Amino acid sequence: MDYLKTRPIKLQLLVIFILFVTVVVVVMLLTYFQSKKMIYEKNEEYSIELLDKITQYIQSQIENIDGLVINTSYNMDVHQYLKSTDLIDKIDLFKKVDSQITTISQLEAGIVEMTIIGENGNNVNLMSDKNMRKAVMDTIEEMKTSPELRLKPYYAGLKEMVDNGVSHPYFIIGSRINNIFPSYSLGYFIVILDLNALFPKFNTMLENGFGSFYVLDRNGTVSSSNDMSMIGKLLDTTSIKDNQEYVIQTTELPALQGKIVNIYSKLNLFRGLEKIKVVYWGIMIVFIPFMYLLFWLISRNILEPIKSFMRFIQVQKVKNIYHGQKRIELIGYNEIMVMAERFNGMLDEVDHLTGEVISSETRIMKLGLLKKQAELAFLKQQVNPHFLYNMLESLRGMASEAGEMEMRDMIAALGKMLRYSIKGQDVVKLGEELDISKSYLKLQHFRFDDRFDIHIEFPEALLSYKVIKMILQPILENAITHGLENRMVKGNLWVGGRMTLDGDIVIRVKDDGLGMTSHKLESIRAELAAGEDFLERIHNDDNKHIGIVNVHNRIRAAYGSPYGLRIASEEDKGTEVELLLPQRREEANA
Repeated sequence: MDYLKTRPIKLQLLVIFILFVTVVVVVMLLTYFQSKKMIYEKNEEYSIELLDKITQYIQSQIENIDGLVINTSYNMDVHQYLKSTDLIDKIDLFKKVDSQITTISQLEAGIVEMTIIGENGNNVNLMSDKNMRKAVMDTIEEMKTSPELRLKPYYAGLKEMVDNGVSHPYFIIGSRINNIFPSYSLGYFIVILDLNALFPKFNTMLENGFGSFYVLDRNGTVSSSNDMSMIGKLLDTTSIKDNQEYVIQTTELPALQGKIVNIYSKLNLFRGLEKIKVVYWGIMIVFIPFMYLLFWLISRNILEPIKSFMRFIQVQKVKNIYHGQKRIELIGYNEIMVMAERFNGMLDEVDHLTGEVISSETRIMKLGLLKKQAELAFLKQQVNPHFLYNMLESLRGMASEAGEMEMRDMIAALGKMLRYSIKGQDVVKLGEELDISKSYLKLQHFRFDDRFDIHIEFPEALLSYKVIKMILQPILENAITHGLENRMVKGNLWVGGRMTLDGDIVIRVKDDGLGMTSHKLESIRAELAAGEDFLERIHNDDNKHIGIVNVHNRIRAAYGSPYGLRIASEEDKGTEVELLLPQRREEANA
């Protein structure tokens, strides 16, 4: 394979052409032999199904005829007539039986004649035609001597009968009429049938079939067949059995004491294969020259563009620079032109990426500067915490001495918040965060003189989980400042927490204040989604919701998506903020 990779393209295309043609030929041969096998098996299955279909048809006809013969053989009028000795009774019963037989003959298709022969000489419809009468009497003699005579009808088989000088094949069925109790023979019931009453019309049934079908009676005589010349003859399969080119299939017909024989040539099993041969040869005659012409055109139209492309690459290798260079132009197949277009696109992408790298580096430097500026602004605003602590403690002592206990509590709460915000870890227990939030709410409650009620509800189990410090106070401040402060009537502030089915923590802050318009809500949501532009907006001082945006970004920085803030609000109905946090006992990077 490595050797072929280094060979000229023309040689490789020639090898590919030979391999391709070889594979196609092999596939066609495999397909041909597989099709041959499938056609053979399908036709063989079809022959078996057809044989079974013929058998079922004959069995169905036999069941109908059995019912007719048995019903007549056990008819009470028939029994009384055959046992009658009184002349008047005999005449009356004869009329009844004759009427019944005549009716059956007229209603049932295929019945040529029906006759009843009594042991005591009482007969019905004793045929005047001597040939038919002889056939009837011969059948009765067979029934008397046959050891196989049972309660079921006796299918005597095919009989040739001459009618007006013309020979006709008929099928004769007989049945012994027995007295029920005690059991003894009263006579015989004989039915002469047209062959179509028992056997199918092979010309219709075998429209798409093949081979020869023969229905043999108990004597081996062909009673029905798609080969009309064999009807009435004995079928000799001795010479066919030894011939490997033929297949013989046989199905027994127990009721007839006969069988169905299907004889066909094995060549018949390959019907339809000739068309496949013609199609395959046509494909080969057209395909091989066409493929040779196609590969010749491909080899000619690929080599020159590729050579031009290689020369262009060599030039670029010597220059060793791609930025600002001219682009390649190739004329050839669409793939060649696409390759040139993609290569030129790659050069454009190199130029674009170079610009992006420069732009990214500039942006990183700008963000670094903004961060430094933010840090510097934060440092400038810091006041010595010890000085503030001492001043607040002094003020608290003065308030206590003056008896201003409420003022003292407010100053204590403020000092507690100051110590909490500056000292300690960045990650605290939710209980601690809730405790400092209560101090903040106490201050605000004092400031607004009970203008809103506070409702706090947290499950005890949640209070031990870790959260980022100072994430709840900005949300509460936003709810009071923008929601409840300008409310004309007393409002409510709800603060609660719960755990989701996935194990995350949801902290919910809701007010029934002024709410906000949909435009303003979308603006805040856009600020939450702004991401890395946050520092630049701080620098430009164009963000009025820096508290909640800062909380959202701190949560995202610590835990990633999908954690953070979700805000819902409706004008004049209030605002609801949810903080989604992971359930963690370990510390997170705030």
